[in-house]
Amino acid sequence: MNLSHHLQSRQQSGAALLAVLWVIAMLIGLVAGVSLLLNQDLEASASRRQIFRARMVAEGALNIAMNPAVKAGDPLLKRQLSEDEAYEVQVIGEGGRLDPNMLLGVSRGPPVPPDPNAPIAPVPPASGTNGNQVLRNVFMHWGMKLDQSDKLIADLTDWVDADDLHTRINSAEKKEYGNNGMPFNRPFRSIEEMALVRGMDQVERAYPEWRSWFSIYAGAKFDLKSARPEVVVAVTGCQMRQAQSLHTRFIGRDGLLGTEDDPPVLLDEALGTLGLIGPAANIGFYDITSSTNRIVVRVRVGDLERELSAVAQGPPPSVGGAIGQGATTILWMTEANPIKDAEGQDPRSTR
Repeated sequence: MNLSHHLQSRQQSGAALLAVLWVIAMLIGLVAGVSLLLNQDLEASASRRQIFRARMVAEGALNIAMNPAVKAGDPLLKRQLSEDEAYEVQVIGEGGRLDPNMLLGVSRGPPVPPDPNAPIAPVPPASGTNGNQVLRNVFMHWGMKLDQSDKLIADLTDWVDADDLHTRINSAEKKEYGNNGMPFNRPFRSIEEMALVRGMDQVERAYPEWRSWFSIYAGAKFDLKSARPEVVVAVTGCQMRQAQSLHTRFIGRDGLLGTEDDPPVLLDEALGTLGLIGPAANIGFYDITSSTNRIVVRVRVGDLERELSAVAQGPPPSVGGAIGQGATTILWMTEANPIKDAEGQDPRSTR
């Protein structure tokens, strides 16, 4: 009897021990799960705080760049705020890109016009400017044939003009798009809209980076100072050595544009370096300033890097002059992770 009672007691103790161990294991799992959730929430919260802080730093740097008292090469444009925070600002003339609306002879107008049915205002070209010829030069530089280039220019024109008449035989109007609401018959409101035009798939195949050459905020004139040498070659038809020689003159000894050592270069000197003389050279189309600037702010907060890009209306950076004077209107702004540029490459191809 005592033996049976002893065995039963041991069995009950073993079962109780197993129950206790099972409860402990369950509690450990529960605590681990809660800890994991808390860690994820803390990490997400920290990440949100980092992103918010980076945005605040970027907007502060943008305001500094737009301040009339800040000059090109000012130390305020590149600062180490603390061990974990830093920013760098670069101001680039937007006129170094091409405005498709201006080249096609229409006015972009406000980004969101109050009356979508308002008539499109034609834009008188700058003296001596042939917008179609500029586009033709660029498309053929990318490897397209003359007939392909002219056909694409006609399709682009049909997209932005206000009527449903074909610019040339077999150009693209509503019927050619399948009556799906295209073309929009208004100026481009973004460069991405250009990709919708029939024939732009040929450009995509020939030169996938074509978007970095255009901007609807570039203005009526082409800024030789802000443009990349390869763009200058395509637009003007000059030799690469001439475009690189002019670029070297603009950037000075430090190899950076918009710094204190940039030597003054007159427009006539720039045109002469490129060999642009005579009425056939579209001389009235060229300039060495921009009516709008692209301000690129790169921020580091801890291990997070962010980039804020904005296009602001106002005069371009000048040596010894304010880079943001009058630049009070932000036309476009976006934020993203920075694009890693190849060594020595100008980061103007963002977005």
